[in-house]
Amino acid sequence: MLRVFQVLLFLLAAVPCGIPFRYPPNPVFPSELAAYTLATLLVLAVAGLPTQRVETTRMPWMAMVWFGLAAVLGLQALTMTVPYWSDLTIPALYLVTAGMSVWALARARDEFGIAPLAQALAWGLVVGALFNSAIAVEQIYQLITSGPRLIFGNIGQKNMYGHYLAWGFASVMWLSATGKLPRWLTVTLSLWFALSMAYCGSRSPFLYAVAWLVFGLLLAFGKQDVVRRLGRNLMIAGALIIAMQFVAPLINDVIGSLLRSQNEVPTGLDRLDSNGARRLVEWHKAWLTFEAHPLLGVGWGEYPAHGVALQVQPEFAKVVESVLFTHAHNSLLNLMAETGVIGTGIVVLGILAAFFGLWSRRDDDVAMFAAALVAVSILHSLVEYPLWYYHFFGPFALMLFLAFGATPRKGPAVSRAGFALYGAASIAVAVFGGLTYLKIYPIIDPSDSVKTNERNLKILGELRHNPLVDFYADYALSNYITASSENMDWKLGILDRLNAVRPYPGQLSDAAIMHAIKGEAVLAQTLMRQAAFAYPESLDYFRDELARFPHDAKVQALAKPVGEAEAMFGVQKHDGE
Repeated sequence: MLRVFQVLLFLLAAVPCGIPFRYPPNPVFPSELAAYTLATLLVLAVAGLPTQRVETTRMPWMAMVWFGLAAVLGLQALTMTVPYWSDLTIPALYLVTAGMSVWALARARDEFGIAPLAQALAWGLVVGALFNSAIAVEQIYQLITSGPRLIFGNIGQKNMYGHYLAWGFASVMWLSATGKLPRWLTVTLSLWFALSMAYCGSRSPFLYAVAWLVFGLLLAFGKQDVVRRLGRNLMIAGALIIAMQFVAPLINDVIGSLLRSQNEVPTGLDRLDSNGARRLVEWHKAWLTFEAHPLLGVGWGEYPAHGVALQVQPEFAKVVESVLFTHAHNSLLNLMAETGVIGTGIVVLGILAAFFGLWSRRDDDVAMFAAALVAVSILHSLVEYPLWYYHFFGPFALMLFLAFGATPRKGPAVSRAGFALYGAASIAVAVFGGLTYLKIYPIIDPSDSVKTNERNLKILGELRHNPLVDFYADYALSNYITASSENMDWKLGILDRLNAVRPYPGQLSDAAIMHAIKGEAVLAQTLMRQAAFAYPESLDYFRDELARFPHDAKVQALAKPVGEAEAMFGVQKHDGE
C-alpha cells in the first residue's frame, strides 16, 4: 500500500500541471479535474490500510481548515441569493476533497511514516517542473526567432509557471539535503531551474528568493544535520534565483548572436518597473467590498461584479486595463471580500497555527521542506490567486499538512468504509463533471448552421440548470444573444444573472440596450456606464451597437455614458471582445 500512496502523490505533483489542453469555457478544467481525481484516489486508498491503525487517526487540524471554509460556503448558500450554484458547489467539492486528502495522508503517515510520502511528492514536483521547463525551451526559441510571446511550459500562465518551478527547485534542495540526489545532479538541476525561473519573466521569484534566503539562514543554525543542509541549500537557491536574473541577459546575447536574432527573452528583472497600478486598484476595491459586507462577504465568486461596479469611480477608472478581473489579485483581500471575517478567519488562523507550530518541529526536515513550499504559494497568493486552481490548491493543502501535521487528541474519526464511500461518490462526480465538460465546450460559440445552433441552444438550456456548470452554460448562451426587442425576457434572464457575478463587456452592453428598450432607463444607464468605464478599449464596439438602433431615443440615450468615457479615456484601440 505504501507504493500506492507514493504513486498517487507523485502523479498529483507531476501530472496536472503538465496537461496542455486549454479549451473554453474553463481552460484549466482538465488540469483541475486530473488533480481532483488523483486527490480522490488518495482518499480511496485509505480503504486498503489496516483497520486497527486507520481507526485511531483523528481529523488533522489542517483538514479542519478546509472543512470549515466549505461550511462557510454552505452558510452562504442558506443566507444569500445564489446566482449560480456552480460558484459554490465546485469550490465546496474542492475544499472537502482537500480536507479528506489531508486526512488520508495523515492515516498513511501513521502507517508508513512521513518521509517516504514526502519524497514521492518531492520527486513528482521535480519531474513535473523539469517537464514544463523542457516544454518552455521551444517557447523560448520561438520568442527569440519570431518575437514576443509568453513562456509558461504547459501551465498557461508565466507566474503560475514560476510558482511551479519554485516548488520543483525547493524539492531538489530537500532531496539533496537528505542524500537522495547526487551532487552533480543537484548542481545541474539548480542551475537549470534558476535560469528557467528567470526566463519565465515573472517577478514573483524575487519574493521566493528573499524568503528562502531568510528562512535558510535560520535553518542553517539548527541542531539536525539534514535541516542545516536544507537551510544552506535554500540560501544557495535564493542566491541563484537572483543571480540568474543577471546571467540570463548574457545568455540572450550569445543565443541571439548564434541565431542572428534581435529578440531577447525578458526576465523578471526587466519587468521590475512594470506598472502594477491596476493591482493596487483591485486591492482597494476588494477592501471597500469587504467593508460593505464584513461578516460573510458578498458570496464566493461574486467579487468581479462588485469590482466592475466600483470601476466607474474616477480614481479607479483612470487606471485603464480593459479586462475583467475575476479576482482581486490578492488572495487574502479576495477572501475577505467574498467570505468576510468568518471565512477569512478560518483560513488565516489555520495557516498562522501551522506557521507558529513550525517552532516545535524545527528539527523535522520534512516540516521545514514543506514550509519552503508553502512560503512560495502564500507569497504568490499576495499578488495573484494560484490557490483558486485545484492543481495548485490540492498539493498546497497536503504541503500545509506536512508542515504542521498535528491532530487533536480527541476528535472525529471515520472508518475505512467512510473514506471509501466519499471516494466513490467523489469519483462519480469527477466522471459526471468530465462528461459534462466534453458536452459543453464544443458548443461554447455559435455555428454557421441554424439547425446546429438550435440543437446547441437546447443542450445549453438543459445544462443551465446543472449545479456543476450552470454558469458556463449561461456564459455560452450569452454568445448566442444579440440585443433586440425579441425574446427580451429570456435574454435578460441570462444576461442579468451573468452580470451579477462576472460582467463582460458584451453582456453589459446587450443588457443595457434591452433594459433601455423596456423603458428601464436608470438600470440601462448604470449598466452602460459600467461597461464604458471598465472596458474603455470596447468604446467603439459600444458605439457600433448603439448605432443599430438609430431611431430609438431610449437606446440612443445610452450614448451619454459612452461619451463621458470617451472624454476621459480618449480614443482607445478596439481589439474585439
